[in-house]
Amino acid sequence: MPSFVGIIPLYNHALTVPDVLAGLHAKGLYAIVVDDGSTDGGAEIAEYWLRAHRASGEVIRGPKNQGKAAALLAGFDAATKRGATHALTIDADGQHDCARIADFLNALPAVRPERTLVLGDRRALPSTYPTARLFGRFLSGLAVRAACGAIVGDAACGMRLYPLAMTRALHCRSGRYAWEEEAIIRLVWSGAQLQQVEIPVIYRNAAIAPSHYQFKRDWLEGTLVLVYSILLRAFSSGRHWTHDGSTRIDLLWPLGKRERISRCLVSMLAAFTVAVTGITAGALTAMNTSLPVAATVAGIIMWIALRTNAPLLLVAIGWIAGYFAPVATLLAAPIIGALWSFTTMRRLRGAPV
Repeated sequence: MPSFVGIIPLYNHALTVPDVLAGLHAKGLYAIVVDDGSTDGGAEIAEYWLRAHRASGEVIRGPKNQGKAAALLAGFDAATKRGATHALTIDADGQHDCARIADFLNALPAVRPERTLVLGDRRALPSTYPTARLFGRFLSGLAVRAACGAIVGDAACGMRLYPLAMTRALHCRSGRYAWEEEAIIRLVWSGAQLQQVEIPVIYRNAAIAPSHYQFKRDWLEGTLVLVYSILLRAFSSGRHWTHDGSTRIDLLWPLGKRERISRCLVSMLAAFTVAVTGITAGALTAMNTSLPVAATVAGIIMWIALRTNAPLLLVAIGWIAGYFAPVATLLAAPIIGALWSFTTMRRLRGAPV
């Protein structure tokens, strides 16, 4: 039978961590608070709350701020020592609904629960949802899909239920926020199945729950990790990209599922595929690139498309457009791709899945 603990990575969220502890306590979960070098007294407040409410839990203190990944890994180690099979991670800033904890625990299937990752999916998206964040969310979803073939609605959501044995065996390259996206990819590569639980979008005032995401550092790391994962999948000789060991899932990426998120991801993928291949072919043609070079680039793109299950028809359309109308493609492809993506994101705002 699965056994559970809750893990709260904490860094300067002293005002909100008591509410998160209360949510775990109400659901009967042992709480492991991993303080990642907080300077606002959050660790002391967490310890005091646990004592005052006679709640089961502990606070682990890191020597300095090392990033969210280090805090999660320390929590996983502590959870394993307690004999837990699964760890529910929940952010300390109070932006995850603790009332949904039971939904995560109940999402584990009867078959292979020890090889199942349960992901939170923040919905429905309000009309005020920041466009930049929505765009980044779709980009990461597309990258995760290209890297492992799994449709993930919210790759950056920190509320998850991890299978501890599989997760602790991972060898991820990222060390901060990008670890959570890379962990999805590597768990699927290892044969994990995914379940997703819808949770509401909750915003807290930045004065109460500040974000510690640093765009220049964390966005760059996340982008490099996702690109590396896609290239690793594209050029690896291994055949471990799907549960049955096959590399072929579906080369044309049909809609498959009827959920809105699936349709939107496929639409976004189509826009990016046509734009990227069209711009590449257009640039090579405009520069009068020799045939061998153009053929080599085309071969590389086709190889990546084959290995990552990208839509081959759209790759061909983009390449042909760039070759026969290079100037028009270079001018139109970025605009069309951006408008296509923007329209797709607008359709998703405020709409149920």
